[in-house]
Amino acid sequence: MKSHLNISDKVYKSLKKQIINEKLKPGERLLDTELASEFGVSRTPVREALTRLSNEGLVEIIPRRGVYVKRLNEKDIREIYQIRKVLEGLATKEATLFIDEKQLQRLSFLLEKAEQSLSSENWKACMEFDIELHGMIISNCQNDRLISIMHNLSTLVHAFRMRLARDKERARQALKEHKAILEAIKARDAEKAKKMMMEHIEKAKERIFNYFGFY
Repeated sequence: MKSHLNISDKVYKSLKKQIINEKLKPGERLLDTELASEFGVSRTPVREALTRLSNEGLVEIIPRRGVYVKRLNEKDIREIYQIRKVLEGLATKEATLFIDEKQLQRLSFLLEKAEQSLSSENWKACMEFDIELHGMIISNCQNDRLISIMHNLSTLVHAFRMRLARDKERARQALKEHKAILEAIKARDAEKAKKMMMEHIEKAKERIFNYFGFY
């Protein structure tokens, strides 16, 4: 049983990575027989992996038609960021009161690395800081239900994050916004940190809309 679960998890992680990196394109059909052959496994772990990806909103299972990489529309993105703006703003306000100095030092270190990387156009450091900042905020909000909801949104948000990181000007602007959020948290100004986060997420939504050509 454990071996079977490990196989399913490996298939899931591989497909998830390919979707996020757009190796598997939006709208592309995923055939369980072909994937099973590609991974050298039976169809069962492939189907389990596809079900997990469907639950995360990365694939769409259409009865009698098949499984497709999810093609997000304007309404999908608007709803995701509408929810994220409110909930992550709340999480930021709460986390400002609880996040410890060691974690803040870690974020300051990553911010410095990210700022240095801008000149070399190495966006990996910017991405690392982005992920750590949002992750630490969520994990320190002291609200288990909020953490669970944000975890369910995290996969789609990360997919958007990967797309925007390829554009240097968008990455540069996002880093400035992240720096403002971190400074407010370090000052233990919960209301300002919340405001900065909500403004950042609204701007992130606008960048996503531009990326997909919705404006």
